[in-house]
Amino acid sequence: MAFQFQVVNATRSLARFKMALEGVSGSGKTLSALLLAYGFVKAKFPKLSDEEIWSKICIIDTENGSGVLYKGKTVGATTIGTYKYIKFPPPFSAENYRLAIQAAEDAGIEFLIIDSFSHAWNGVGGALDKQGNIAARTGNSYTAWRDVTPDHNALVDKILQCDMDVIVTMRTKNEYVIEKGPNGKNVVKKVGMAPIMREGVEYEFSSVLDIDDRHIASCSKDRTGLFDGQFFMIEPKHGAMMYQWLKDSAGADPVAITPKVQDAAPQEEAPADDKADVLALLMEEVDTAIKAASKTMAKADLIAEIKAITGGIANYKKITDLDVLDALLERFKKEE
Repeated sequence: MAFQFQVVNATRSLARFKMALEGVSGSGKTLSALLLAYGFVKAKFPKLSDEEIWSKICIIDTENGSGVLYKGKTVGATTIGTYKYIKFPPPFSAENYRLAIQAAEDAGIEFLIIDSFSHAWNGVGGALDKQGNIAARTGNSYTAWRDVTPDHNALVDKILQCDMDVIVTMRTKNEYVIEKGPNGKNVVKKVGMAPIMREGVEYEFSSVLDIDDRHIASCSKDRTGLFDGQFFMIEPKHGAMMYQWLKDSAGADPVAITPKVQDAAPQEEAPADDKADVLALLMEEVDTAIKAASKTMAKADLIAEIKAITGGIANYKKITDLDVLDALLERFKKEE
């Protein structure tokens, strides 16, 4: 029997919202995704209790269990409730991603957060790993993509076609610049560059928001017109606006955003042409943070945590990898 196609009026209410959040480590992608999902589902089901709303949201977590850490956290007037959770250990193959997405869909999830989508590209068992293994076996790096590309494309199609609203988070490659701090002293700032994912994948989504290390979001791609030209801290109201835009099949203008912008004026940035300058400044910040932490932590615990981050090196002053130093700073600045 031939498939019967139907001709209907085009309305946005027939679609599902698919979004990507990009940012460096520590920029707040996961929490932002939860706030957007909560606002979206609450707007869609206004009569539901908060408990029922959170039960319709699910995280697929490839980040070693970090996805469960936000339950009970209060952000403004919103307290993160008990959302659904899928722990996703390696291998991060496209097939396993598709199975996890299907599991969420079968469970009746309304809003799915894939945290992180980047592991499908460069994680253990991801596309680059699979391509490298095939190339090593066959001796042909180029033709190895013939097996990898269709698999990766099938995963993207699964995300776009599943009957859930979806946010994927993607890490961005770290870059470092030197800028003037509030006291006029040079400090190192971590900035995000291109997402860690196959080039061009961001064009598959309705909206792509970039989040910086100050948790300020801006839009790099937006079919909706909701976020274009805005700089704001993500709140549930932005998720509600996403739903309203999707529901608005009549094409009326969306409600205007009143974003929470940075209070401070943009700080002057100087390019970090010399890695040695960045390294010295970052090392100074790390040293200050670790010395402060040593006042409250047992020496053995402090050394153990340093080794865990540096790959077994206790003397952090020997580290020259900027990303490792940044990870040390992220961990120990909380102890200051």
